[in-house]
Amino acid sequence: LKGNCHCGRYRFELTVPKIEGAISCTCSLCRKKGYIWLSITPASSEDGQFKVVRDDGFLREYQSAALRDKFCSHCGTGVLGEHVVGPLEGQMLVNVRAVQGVNPFELEPLLKTVSLPEPEQPISAPPPAAPEAPTAHHTGSCHCGKVRLELLTPIEDQEVREDNCSSCVRASSLHLSEPGAWAEADSACGKQTKQDAYVGVYPTESQVRIHGKEHMFEYLYGRRFIGFARCETCGVVVFLNVYGPPLSAYDHLPPERRERALAIHHTNMTLLPLNVRILDVDLATLRVQRSDEGTKGYVLDP
Repeated sequence: LKGNCHCGRYRFELTVPKIEGAISCTCSLCRKKGYIWLSITPASSEDGQFKVVRDDGFLREYQSAALRDKFCSHCGTGVLGEHVVGPLEGQMLVNVRAVQGVNPFELEPLLKTVSLPEPEQPISAPPPAAPEAPTAHHTGSCHCGKVRLELLTPIEDQEVREDNCSSCVRASSLHLSEPGAWAEADSACGKQTKQDAYVGVYPTESQVRIHGKEHMFEYLYGRRFIGFARCETCGVVVFLNVYGPPLSAYDHLPPERRERALAIHHTNMTLLPLNVRILDVDLATLRVQRSDEGTKGYVLDP
Protein backbone atom coordinates (compact mmCIF):
# COMPACT_ATOMS: atom_id res chain seq x y z
CA LEU A 1 0.00 0.00 0.00
CA LYS A 2 1.13 3.54 -0.76
CA GLY A 3 0.30 6.74 1.06
CA ASN A 4 1.10 10.43 0.96
CA CYS A 5 0.16 13.89 2.05
CA HIS A 6 -2.04 15.59 -0.55
CA CYS A 7 0.76 17.58 -2.20
CA GLY A 8 3.07 14.55 -2.28
CA ARG A 9 5.99 16.13 -0.46
CA TYR A 10 5.83 13.24 2.02
CA ARG A 11 5.23 9.69 0.76
CA PHE A 12 5.37 6.26 2.34
CA GLU A 13 4.73 2.58 1.77
CA LEU A 14 2.97 0.10 4.06
CA THR A 15 3.68 -3.62 4.02
CA VAL A 16 0.40 -4.66 5.57
CA PRO A 17 -2.50 -6.78 4.35
CA LYS A 18 -5.63 -5.08 3.11
CA ILE A 19 -6.81 -2.53 5.66
CA GLU A 20 -9.99 -3.96 7.15
CA GLY A 21 -10.12 -2.03 10.39
CA ALA A 22 -8.78 1.09 12.05
CA ILE A 23 -8.79 3.09 15.27
CA SER A 24 -10.79 6.19 16.15
CA CYS A 25 -9.70 8.19 19.19
CA THR A 26 -11.84 10.57 21.25
CA CYS A 27 -9.05 12.98 22.21
CA SER A 28 -9.68 16.58 21.20
CA LEU A 29 -6.97 16.76 18.51
CA CYS A 30 -8.07 13.52 16.85
CA ARG A 31 -11.66 14.77 16.84
CA LYS A 32 -10.83 18.16 15.34
CA LYS A 33 -8.72 16.53 12.65
CA GLY A 34 -11.01 13.53 12.12
CA TYR A 35 -8.14 11.08 12.34
CA ILE A 36 -8.56 7.37 11.63
CA TRP A 37 -5.46 5.50 12.72
CA LEU A 38 -3.67 2.32 11.75
CA SER A 39 -1.16 1.02 14.29
CA ILE A 40 2.00 -0.21 12.56
CA THR A 41 5.61 -1.12 13.30
CA PRO A 42 8.34 1.25 12.05
CA ALA A 43 10.80 0.33 9.31
CA SER A 44 13.63 0.26 11.84
CA SER A 45 12.18 -2.85 13.51
CA GLU A 46 12.75 -6.37 12.22
CA ASP A 47 9.17 -6.70 10.98
CA GLY A 48 8.82 -3.06 9.97
CA GLN A 49 5.60 -2.21 8.12
CA PHE A 50 6.31 1.44 7.33
CA LYS A 51 8.85 2.88 4.93
CA VAL A 52 9.35 6.51 3.94
CA VAL A 53 9.95 6.82 0.18
CA ARG A 54 10.01 10.61 -0.06
CA ASP A 55 10.51 13.30 2.55
CA ASP A 56 11.04 16.86 1.34
CA GLY A 57 11.37 18.15 4.89
CA PHE A 58 7.90 19.69 5.25
CA LEU A 59 6.60 17.64 8.19
CA ARG A 60 5.75 19.81 11.20
CA GLU A 61 5.14 18.45 14.69
CA TYR A 62 2.46 19.61 17.09
CA GLN A 63 1.84 18.03 20.48
CA SER A 64 -1.32 18.19 22.53
CA ALA A 65 -1.78 16.74 26.01
CA ALA A 66 -2.60 13.40 24.36
CA LEU A 67 -1.07 13.23 20.88
CA ARG A 68 2.19 13.95 19.11
CA ASP A 69 0.99 14.84 15.63
CA LYS A 70 3.00 15.21 12.40
CA PHE A 71 1.44 17.02 9.43
CA CYS A 72 2.68 18.47 6.15
CA SER A 73 3.28 22.19 6.55
CA HIS A 74 2.60 22.77 2.84
CA CYS A 75 -0.76 21.03 2.30
CA GLY A 76 -1.70 20.38 5.94
CA THR A 77 -2.32 16.62 5.66
CA GLY A 78 -1.80 14.78 8.93
CA VAL A 79 0.33 11.72 8.32
CA LEU A 80 1.76 10.25 11.54
CA GLY A 81 0.84 10.28 15.19
CA GLU A 82 1.87 8.89 18.56
CA HIS A 83 -0.27 9.16 21.66
CA VAL A 84 1.65 10.08 24.80
CA VAL A 85 -1.01 8.80 27.21
CA GLY A 86 -3.71 6.13 27.28
CA PRO A 87 -4.00 2.69 25.71
CA LEU A 88 -2.38 3.83 22.44
CA GLU A 89 0.66 5.31 24.18
CA GLY A 90 3.90 4.70 22.31
CA GLN A 91 2.33 3.07 19.25
CA MET A 92 3.31 4.37 15.81
CA LEU A 93 0.13 5.45 14.04
CA VAL A 94 -0.53 6.22 10.38
CA ASN A 95 -3.48 8.31 9.28
CA VAL A 96 -5.58 5.92 7.17
CA ARG A 97 -7.06 8.89 5.32
CA ALA A 98 -3.62 9.46 3.76
CA VAL A 99 -3.40 5.91 2.35
CA GLN A 100 -4.22 5.59 -1.34
CA GLY A 101 -7.23 3.52 -2.36
CA VAL A 102 -8.85 3.42 1.08
CA ASN A 103 -12.46 4.60 1.43
CA PRO A 104 -12.94 5.77 5.03
CA PHE A 105 -16.72 5.49 4.66
CA GLU A 106 -16.37 1.74 4.19
CA LEU A 107 -14.16 1.43 7.27
CA GLU A 108 -16.63 3.06 9.66
CA PRO A 109 -18.46 -0.15 10.68
CA LEU A 110 -15.06 -1.68 11.47
CA LEU A 111 -13.66 1.19 13.56
CA LYS A 112 -12.49 0.52 17.08
CA THR A 113 -13.09 3.61 19.23
CA VAL A 114 -10.57 4.34 21.97
CA SER A 115 -11.75 6.69 24.72
CA LEU A 116 -9.01 8.95 25.94
CA PRO A 117 -9.71 11.42 28.75
CA GLU A 118 -7.44 14.44 28.68
CA PRO A 119 -7.14 17.78 30.47
CA GLU A 120 -9.40 20.52 29.16
CA GLN A 121 -7.65 22.59 26.48
CA PRO A 122 -7.88 26.23 27.64
CA ILE A 123 -9.06 28.42 24.75
CA SER A 124 -9.53 32.11 25.37
CA ALA A 125 -12.86 33.62 24.40
CA PRO A 126 -13.10 35.74 21.23
CA PRO A 127 -12.73 39.50 21.74
CA PRO A 128 -16.00 41.15 22.74
CA ALA A 129 -18.09 42.23 19.77
CA ALA A 130 -19.50 45.70 19.33
CA PRO A 131 -22.88 46.21 21.06
CA GLU A 132 -24.71 46.38 17.72
CA ALA A 133 -22.96 43.30 16.29
CA PRO A 134 -24.93 40.05 15.75
CA THR A 135 -24.83 37.45 18.50
CA ALA A 136 -22.79 34.31 17.92
CA HIS A 137 -24.84 31.10 17.85
CA HIS A 138 -21.75 28.87 17.83
CA THR A 139 -18.04 29.27 18.52
CA GLY A 140 -15.04 27.20 17.57
CA SER A 141 -11.28 27.17 17.27
CA CYS A 142 -8.30 25.31 15.97
CA HIS A 143 -6.70 23.06 18.59
CA CYS A 144 -4.04 25.43 19.90
CA GLY A 145 -6.51 28.32 20.07
CA LYS A 146 -4.58 30.80 17.94
CA VAL A 147 -7.46 30.87 15.43
CA ARG A 148 -11.01 31.27 16.72
CA LEU A 149 -14.32 31.84 15.02
CA GLU A 150 -17.92 32.72 15.68
CA LEU A 151 -20.82 31.46 13.57
CA LEU A 152 -23.62 34.01 13.63
CA THR A 153 -26.36 31.75 12.26
CA PRO A 154 -27.89 28.59 13.79
CA ILE A 155 -26.28 25.42 12.49
CA GLU A 156 -29.77 23.94 12.23
CA ASP A 157 -30.42 26.30 9.30
CA GLN A 158 -27.60 24.74 7.28
CA GLU A 159 -26.85 21.39 5.67
CA VAL A 160 -23.87 19.36 6.82
CA ARG A 161 -21.99 17.66 3.99
CA GLU A 162 -19.08 15.27 3.79
CA ASP A 163 -17.35 13.70 0.82
CA ASN A 164 -14.29 11.54 0.27
CA CYS A 165 -12.47 13.35 -2.54
CA SER A 166 -8.67 13.44 -2.35
CA SER A 167 -8.41 16.77 -0.54
CA CYS A 168 -11.47 16.52 1.69
CA VAL A 169 -10.66 13.04 2.95
CA ARG A 170 -7.19 14.27 3.96
CA ALA A 171 -8.60 17.49 5.44
CA SER A 172 -10.91 15.26 7.50
CA SER A 173 -13.53 17.96 7.68
CA LEU A 174 -17.28 18.31 7.49
CA HIS A 175 -19.14 21.25 5.99
CA LEU A 176 -22.45 23.05 5.99
CA SER A 177 -24.02 24.33 2.81
CA GLU A 178 -27.03 26.02 1.37
CA PRO A 179 -29.19 23.29 -0.21
CA GLY A 180 -27.97 22.67 -3.77
CA ALA A 181 -25.60 25.62 -3.68
CA TRP A 182 -22.76 23.88 -5.50
CA ALA A 183 -24.61 21.54 -7.84
CA GLU A 184 -24.89 23.70 -10.97
CA ALA A 185 -21.46 25.22 -10.57
CA ASP A 186 -20.01 21.72 -10.25
CA SER A 187 -21.45 20.57 -13.57
CA ALA A 188 -20.25 23.75 -15.25
CA CYS A 189 -16.57 23.09 -14.60
CA GLY A 190 -16.42 19.31 -14.72
CA LYS A 191 -15.53 17.68 -11.42
CA GLN A 192 -12.92 20.23 -10.43
CA THR A 193 -15.02 22.07 -7.86
CA LYS A 194 -15.89 18.77 -6.24
CA GLN A 195 -12.22 17.78 -6.32
CA ASP A 196 -11.14 21.07 -4.75
CA ALA A 197 -14.09 21.75 -2.48
CA TYR A 198 -13.37 21.75 1.22
CA VAL A 199 -15.93 19.59 3.02
CA GLY A 200 -17.10 22.08 5.63
CA VAL A 201 -19.69 24.76 6.38
CA TYR A 202 -21.11 27.36 3.97
CA PRO A 203 -22.37 30.48 5.74
CA THR A 204 -21.80 33.83 4.09
CA GLU A 205 -18.81 35.94 5.10
CA SER A 206 -21.17 38.30 6.96
CA GLN A 207 -22.32 35.37 9.13
CA VAL A 208 -18.84 34.57 10.43
CA ARG A 209 -16.29 36.36 12.59
CA ILE A 210 -12.72 35.05 12.36
CA HIS A 211 -10.01 35.94 14.87
CA GLY A 212 -6.34 35.12 14.31
CA LYS A 213 -6.06 34.97 10.52
CA GLU A 214 -2.44 36.07 10.85
CA HIS A 215 -1.67 32.62 12.32
CA MET A 216 -2.86 30.70 9.26
CA PHE A 217 -1.47 29.24 6.05
CA GLU A 218 -3.38 28.40 2.90
CA TYR A 219 -3.15 25.44 0.53
CA LEU A 220 -4.32 25.67 -3.08
CA TYR A 221 -3.91 23.05 -5.78
CA GLY A 222 -5.22 22.07 -9.20
CA ARG A 223 -7.22 24.91 -10.70
CA ARG A 224 -6.87 26.86 -7.45
CA PHE A 225 -10.58 27.51 -7.09
CA ILE A 226 -10.52 26.74 -3.36
CA GLY A 227 -7.94 27.50 -0.67
CA PHE A 228 -7.81 25.42 2.53
CA ALA A 229 -6.98 27.75 5.45
CA ARG A 230 -5.30 26.06 8.42
CA CYS A 231 -3.65 27.07 11.66
CA GLU A 232 0.10 27.14 11.06
CA THR A 233 0.80 25.79 14.55
CA CYS A 234 -1.59 22.85 14.99
CA GLY A 235 -2.57 22.28 11.34
CA VAL A 236 -6.33 22.19 11.95
CA VAL A 237 -8.53 23.26 9.01
CA VAL A 238 -10.65 26.24 10.05
CA PHE A 239 -12.22 27.58 6.86
CA LEU A 240 -11.67 27.85 3.12
CA ASN A 241 -11.44 30.69 0.68
CA VAL A 242 -13.50 30.54 -2.51
CA TYR A 243 -11.76 31.95 -5.59
CA GLY A 244 -13.54 30.38 -8.57
CA PRO A 245 -14.28 28.93 -10.99
CA PRO A 246 -13.87 31.86 -13.42
CA LEU A 247 -16.97 33.08 -15.22
CA SER A 248 -15.65 31.61 -18.47
CA ALA A 249 -16.26 28.12 -17.04
CA TYR A 250 -19.98 28.59 -17.72
CA ASP A 251 -19.71 29.75 -21.35
CA HIS A 252 -20.51 26.33 -22.82
CA LEU A 253 -23.80 25.96 -20.96
CA PRO A 254 -27.18 26.50 -22.65
CA PRO A 255 -28.54 30.00 -21.89
CA GLU A 256 -31.15 28.83 -19.38
CA ARG A 257 -28.65 26.72 -17.42
CA ARG A 258 -25.94 29.37 -17.67
CA GLU A 259 -28.16 32.00 -16.07
CA ARG A 260 -28.92 29.74 -13.13
CA ALA A 261 -25.30 28.61 -12.80
CA LEU A 262 -24.06 32.21 -12.75
CA ALA A 263 -26.57 33.11 -10.05
CA ILE A 264 -25.28 30.24 -7.92
CA HIS A 265 -21.70 31.23 -8.72
CA HIS A 266 -22.22 34.77 -7.45
CA THR A 267 -23.81 33.34 -4.29
CA ASN A 268 -20.88 30.97 -3.79
CA MET A 269 -18.41 33.84 -4.02
CA THR A 270 -19.98 35.38 -0.91
CA LEU A 271 -19.51 32.23 1.18
CA LEU A 272 -16.94 31.45 3.86
CA PRO A 273 -17.06 27.68 4.41
CA LEU A 274 -16.18 26.44 7.90
CA ASN A 275 -15.02 23.12 9.32
CA VAL A 276 -17.87 21.73 11.43
CA ARG A 277 -15.49 19.56 13.47
CA ILE A 278 -14.09 22.59 15.26
CA LEU A 279 -17.45 24.05 16.30
CA ASP A 280 -19.09 23.62 19.69
CA VAL A 281 -21.67 21.15 18.36
CA ASP A 282 -22.18 17.43 18.79
CA LEU A 283 -21.70 15.83 15.38
CA ALA A 284 -23.82 12.88 16.43
CA THR A 285 -26.86 15.19 16.58
CA LEU A 286 -26.38 16.50 13.02
CA ARG A 287 -27.68 14.95 9.83
CA VAL A 288 -24.70 14.57 7.53
CA GLN A 289 -25.26 14.28 3.77
CA ARG A 290 -22.51 12.30 2.09
CA SER A 291 -21.12 12.17 -1.42
CA ASP A 292 -19.21 8.93 -2.03
CA GLU A 293 -17.33 9.87 -5.19
CA GLY A 294 -13.89 8.86 -4.03
CA THR A 295 -10.60 10.19 -5.36
CA LYS A 296 -11.25 9.78 -9.08
CA GLY A 297 -9.24 12.36 -11.02
CA TYR A 298 -6.62 12.85 -8.28
CA VAL A 299 -3.18 12.44 -9.81
CA LEU A 300 -0.02 12.65 -7.70
CA ASP A 301 2.87 14.34 -9.49
CA PRO A 302 6.05 12.22 -9.84
